[in-house]
Amino acid sequence: MPSVDLVMGKILSDMLEIDGVIGTLVVDKDGLVIESAMKKNLDREAIAGVLHELLAAIKLIGDQFGAGDLKEAILEYKNSRTFVNPIGTDYYLIVIGNEGLNLGRMKLELRKVLPKLEEMLY
Repeated sequence: MPSVDLVMGKILSDMLEIDGVIGTLVVDKDGLVIESAMKKNLDREAIAGVLHELLAAIKLIGDQFGAGDLKEAILEYKNSRTFVNPIGTDYYLIVIGNEGLNLGRMKLELRKVLPKLEEMLY
């Protein structure tokens, strides 16, 4: 049976085949990188490290109106789109894409990938 790292790495690498995806990371809630795959030379530790602060702000906003737990965060920039999705309670999948990343296609792919990653991590 292949190791979890190899299977997770394959899942993240396969996501790079989606048109517009330039990077994928699985990080823990403290911002430590568990696994990643990148098309470009992105600073994965910096991205993961900022996640902790971003999630604290998102939680604070949601708590103000009883929104419940985070389901998904989509950050849209002029030239990029970034998805942040929880994997269970302790991990997150970050998908970084360019401006051509199709939001609907990405949401569909995430529905397939997130349960597989959760099964590996728990």
